[in-house]
Formats: sequence, structure tokens, C-alpha cells
Amino acid sequence: MDLLPVELVRLIFECCDSPTVRALRLVSGRLADVGYEYLLPPHFTAVEWKDDIKRLHSISGSDRLQAAIKSITFNFAKVDEYNARHASFFQTYLQEPEERTVTLQDAWIKYYELEKQRSQLPQFHTRSTMVEESLKRLPNLRELEITYTKCPYDIDILRDVFAVRNCRKRDRAQACKSMNVIVSAIRHIQLTSLTIDQLPLEIFRMAADRRHWFDCARSFASLTKLDLVLDPPNNLFPSSRFRAINGLGHVLQFAPNLTHLSLGFHTYHAPLEKFSISFGLLLNDFTYEKLTDLKLEGLSCAEEDLRTFLIRHGRTLERLRLGGRGLAKPYELSIGGVHLHEGTFRSLFASLRGKLPRLQRFHMEGDVEAGDIMTSSRELYKFHAVTDDNWGTVALRRRPSLKTIDCLGLEKYLLHGGEYPRMATAGPETEEAEVAGVDD
Repeated sequence: MDLLPVELVRLIFECCDSPTVRALRLVSGRLADVGYEYLLPPHFTAVEWKDDIKRLHSISGSDRLQAAIKSITFNFAKVDEYNARHASFFQTYLQEPEERTVTLQDAWIKYYELEKQRSQLPQFHTRSTMVEESLKRLPNLRELEITYTKCPYDIDILRDVFAVRNCRKRDRAQACKSMNVIVSAIRHIQLTSLTIDQLPLEIFRMAADRRHWFDCARSFASLTKLDLVLDPPNNLFPSSRFRAINGLGHVLQFAPNLTHLSLGFHTYHAPLEKFSISFGLLLNDFTYEKLTDLKLEGLSCAEEDLRTFLIRHGRTLERLRLGGRGLAKPYELSIGGVHLHEGTFRSLFASLRGKLPRLQRFHMEGDVEAGDIMTSSRELYKFHAVTDDNWGTVALRRRPSLKTIDCLGLEKYLLHGGEYPRMATAGPETEEAEVAGVDD
């Protein structure tokens, strides 16, 4: 092994997992030296119950390790203990009482131990200098994720219940402080991908908060993928709402080189509610000249407004998704659909036919509504998923009690023309509902 060229040794290390890398470095001094930079995986996840910020700061200060980090996930998710305890009990209900007691007890003891560790660490927003220094010194950092919806604990019970929205909690004010720290830090780096879920919409309202985002124009210009899921508050007055949407629109326009854009709204205070938005006010006439993939979820808009926005990107748009899972619980139908408060989907799709010449895939999911409830032309459908967000096929199974349809007819209509598909809800004898990898 010591006689092999360095390039070949590096290739061998690239094919090894972390335990193998550590074992291989013990073989000889030369392998230990070459394999040093492979000790770290390219993706770094920071959680609050470990001092990952200090660890990241140490890594970024090492000349030999700082180049290894290519992507980072900041996981700020927290457990709503009351709801999680009830959910975990029902998820283990079929176990024998003694077995269930031991399982739950072990899980919650471990959780309390980790929470005790978290309480002894400084809060994230108080370490802004350390975060900024860390990100500035990572030359290959290109992808960043901020999440409040992924379980931060390696505990099976909590991982199972974390998919239920009621089992998660978040302090909005604290979330805004943490977001501002990270956004202030990324102005020094050139990202290609940014993903944020459960982003408080009001963060774009206040001048002090907006300034952090506006300072990132240079960094956002390098983005090719932007995935934002916003959480509107339940007390956003019209003037504040206008400022928030205006600020969000400015930030979206800082990223003119996007090829992938996903924009969703999850209203946690009213999960079935759709956020009303105008693309005209949000982006004016701004166009993403390279946009190939677009996803819109959990919003309400006018037919003409949506049509204008889609046609404006018709020269490049290849894949379009309308709707998604939303805030549906694992055993619920998707509720992240798109509503039209003016116009109809039939008119929308008829007008789009032939106007999106590069379109290759189309997908629709969730609760879909259009028109006034008092009119006979009102449309109301429930679509189940046939693909995931990466366009992979999802598993389906028969479930006679639910009434959903798929979007395959609409996809064929938009791509190949023909007659407009019959949009009746599937009957109980033929109906299928999605599993999409989520347990009931």
C-alpha cells in the first residue's frame, strides 16, 4: 500500500466509510497522513444538545480539515413533550404493557439526558461571532440547510412521532434570532443551495431583520437551488403583511441564477389555510432566466397571476409541481394544495397548453380548490402523490375509504394535448391513496 501513488490512495479512501477510513489509517504512517482529510464526512449536522458550534469552529480552524465540509445542516427542532408523550404511547399501543413501559421509559430517559446537556450550552444566537468565523473559513461550503422539522435526536420513538406537527414546538422570536445569525454569516460565502423550512414570515417585516437578508445579495447571486417553506403568523396585519411580502420578494430577486425554486407556505396556526399571495406584487416582472424546476405549495392566488408567472418562465421550465404534503399528519391526506381565489384550473391548464414548450414533468398534490363556493363552476379535488419531490415513484396501496385522484391525466394533457381529462373523484372501488414512505 505504501508504494501506491497518492492519487490511487485517495481514490481508495473516497470509497470507504468512516469506520473503514479510521481502520485504514492505522495500517501505516503514509496511509494515516493521506487519510487524515477523509476523517470527516462532507456533510456536517449541528444540533443544539451537542456543542457542535465549537466543534465546527475547531474544524474550520484546521488547515487540513476545513476543506472537507461541503454542506451543513443546522437543526433547531425541539420536541413538544406533552403531545409527543401521548403520540408515543399510542404508537407503541400494540406492544405488551411491560415491553411498552420499558421502551418508553428508555426513550424519555435518554431524551432528558440530552436536554440537560442542551441547557448547559450557550444559546445559538449568543455565539454569532463563532458561527461567522466558522463559515468564513470553510472554502468548499456550498450547501446550507436550516430545519425545525427533522428529529434532532437519535431516539427511535421520538423519530417516529416527530412527523406529527403537534409533536414539534418552536419559539418564533428565538427562531428569528437564530436565522439572523446564520444569514449574517453566509454573506461571506458563495452558496449554491439554501434550504429553510418553517421560516417565520415576519422576519422580512422589521427593518433590523431585513437588513441581515439584504446584506446577502452577493451570496444569494450564486444560488442555483432555493427551497423556502414559510410559516405566516396568525396576527399579521395588512401593513405588516405587505412589508413582509415585499421583503421576501426582494430576497427572492437576489438569486437570479436559480435553476430550482421551491416556495411553500405552512400555516401552523391553521394547517388547512392557504396563504394568499400575488406573484405580481412579490416579484413584479422579475424572471428567472435559468429556472428548470419549480414547486409551489400551500398558497392561494388568482388564475391570471399564476398563468403570467408560469408563462414568463416557459422558455426554461422543465418540471412543475403544484401542491404537496403540507402539514398533513402521517395518516392524513396531503393538505398542501394550491387554491385559486379567482378563475378555474380548467381555464388555467387550457391556457398553459403549448405555452410551456420545454415542460417534461407535471405533478399536482393535495387539496385543490378554485372558484366561489356559491357558484356552480367551483372546482374541488384531492390529489394523492404519484412521485416524490425528486420525481421518484412513490408506493401506492388501495384504501377504499378515501376519495383521491392522481394528476397523470393533467400531466398528459399539458405535455401532449388532447381532450381535457375527466376530473371526477375516484370511486371507492378503484381508489388508491398515498403511502409516500410514511407510516400510519
